[in-house]
Amino acid sequence: MTETVLAPLRGGQDQDDAMISQITPFLVGDFSSSLMVQRARDLVPTLKERAARQAQHDRILPETIDDLQRAGFFQMLQPRAFGGHELSPIESFEVTSILAEGDPSVGWVLGVVGIHHFHLGFFDERAQAEVWSSNPKTLVSSPYAPQIAKRVEGGFRLSGRWSFSSGSDYCDWALLGANIEGEPTPGPGPVGSHVLLLPREDYEIVHNWDVSGLRATGSNDIIVEDAFVPDHRSLTWNEVHDRTAPGLALNTGLLFELPFFQVFSRATQAPTALGALKGMADALVDFIRAKGRKGVNPAVSLALAEAYSFVSEAKGRLYANYGAVIAEAAGGNKVSPERLEEFRFQSAYIPARAARYGTELYRVAGGTGIYNKHPFGRYLTDLMATQTHAINDFQGRSVDWIGPMLDGSGIFGTNPPGVVRTANGN
Repeated sequence: MTETVLAPLRGGQDQDDAMISQITPFLVGDFSSSLMVQRARDLVPTLKERAARQAQHDRILPETIDDLQRAGFFQMLQPRAFGGHELSPIESFEVTSILAEGDPSVGWVLGVVGIHHFHLGFFDERAQAEVWSSNPKTLVSSPYAPQIAKRVEGGFRLSGRWSFSSGSDYCDWALLGANIEGEPTPGPGPVGSHVLLLPREDYEIVHNWDVSGLRATGSNDIIVEDAFVPDHRSLTWNEVHDRTAPGLALNTGLLFELPFFQVFSRATQAPTALGALKGMADALVDFIRAKGRKGVNPAVSLALAEAYSFVSEAKGRLYANYGAVIAEAAGGNKVSPERLEEFRFQSAYIPARAARYGTELYRVAGGTGIYNKHPFGRYLTDLMATQTHAINDFQGRSVDWIGPMLDGSGIFGTNPPGVVRTANGN
């Protein structure tokens, strides 16, 4: 990617007005007004060229991280107060999906790290300043699965081990999930009651990421041994849900008026899956053309038609859902809780459906397609890995959405057997 000088993006009310005005063109697939989308498209050929080499590494190549930083992608959902752009989540979704066409691991890392910058905007202003005041391009990892913290004077003492810290090698801070010893917890599941923010010197990265899918995401373990976390670097999920989070006093733009989990829950898995499927379909087109055979195989044409149609249909549906919550935040009609649950289901179901279409693309590529010199195996294993994340619990989401229609409270109540809720539908 050639050197790019970041052009200033709109700020304040202008940016909020732009988010509203862009809904209609974005819904019909017109992203011509988006500098970020154009930068993503320009980077895809480079990502495809690097993909085979990238697949040999357990983290994103440094030059690719440099490209992402230079383009400003990690700052798309970051607060304007600390150098971010506060773009529409439609725009950030499209960028992540496009990058995943070139390499799904790149889309995944951008989605994961980028959404942490949105989440950090809900923290106390002091915590945001510690991360970004000296360098607005400082990156933040996670994960949120809880370990136990102990409340002490002025904050917490934290120890434990967390898995799946995507992109952590390039991050100087981490958001780590926690339950507090002796205090109420939300029960077993992938998130705890609190999220604690720690600097890089307070944790160790264990390089144990040895996997067959999304290999370059570098989703290693993090170990913390008796670190002190001050109160201003902690945030509860209740504060996020109830909109009492301290960061909202500073970050008052339209992005931070949107229902948190409508942005958070589809920042990574859904766009990565759609991008991977699109990239795999494009690769199959190139592969068939290179053979130079006359005629069209109906099995191939159907597999491609189904894959391309699904990508378009899924994006159209999700972007309309985004449009609804953006319009509500801007003073429009309220989106009902039932529709929010429908939105969550539609997003959660995307990776599993994309993997099915990808499996058919792999099949119709034929025997020569299985050689590692072709990208089909890489795309397929990435698609399979993408659907395994807990946020893609589409069966549980179906209960949240459809259950009340059937018996007034949900088929199994609030938590069906074997299903753990990650958060409410907002």
